[in-house]
Amino acid sequence: MYRNMLSIFTGVSISIVEIFFSMKIVKKWFTEIQCIPLKKFKYILTEAPTEFFIVLIFFYVFGALLGSMITAFIARNAKKAYAILTGFILFIITLFYMFFYPFPLWFKIIILLVFLPFSYIGGNFIEFLQRKK
Repeated sequence: MYRNMLSIFTGVSISIVEIFFSMKIVKKWFTEIQCIPLKKFKYILTEAPTEFFIVLIFFYVFGALLGSMITAFIARNAKKAYAILTGFILFIITLFYMFFYPFPLWFKIIILLVFLPFSYIGGNFIEFLQRKK
């Protein structure tokens, strides 16, 4: 039981860290928002071009996949279920996050539809790899 709880905590933590660092990295790629400090994140979101959000979607997908794969790898049993639980926790965190920052509506819709399917895919992938061994 403790190992499964540790797997969920580790997967969610790594996903959150990856998503925050990806925002920092993606911000440096776009010259329009490069000089704005990250402390003024609301202003960055209003000034960012559409490409910024498209690249950010891929990092959110990668964060969901990575977190669910780590959760499924560490969990002892019911790997897909714990991977989906990791995706659900990330979904809830992002849901609250979307209310406090002015993300575009299309970005909010896409991001909220990303976490559960890609968490399932990550858990399924690890289960497939471990079944093959």
